[in-house]
Amino acid sequence: KAAQKAAPAVAVAETEGPALRFSAKGFASQRKRLGLSAADCGVLLGASGLSVYKWESGQSRPRAKFLPAIAAFRSLGKKEAASRLE
Repeated sequence: KAAQKAAPAVAVAETEGPALRFSAKGFASQRKRLGLSAADCGVLLGASGLSVYKWESGQSRPRAKFLPAIAAFRSLGKKEAASRLE
């Protein structure tokens, strides 16, 4: 539960841009490309590992409050993700 209440480690700029979209397949491939577990990915996004798993499998969709963090997650590299988890 601590991961759910913690502020997301991925910094997000508040912008008035276009609506953010979510693709379960793209999200899963990004997490795997970074070599992260669902739990580690959840820590970066401020969500639980179970939520990440359900988003990837299509069992649920992320709430709007997670979309900016997920959008920022797309631009992370392996080194940056690892340093944010330490």
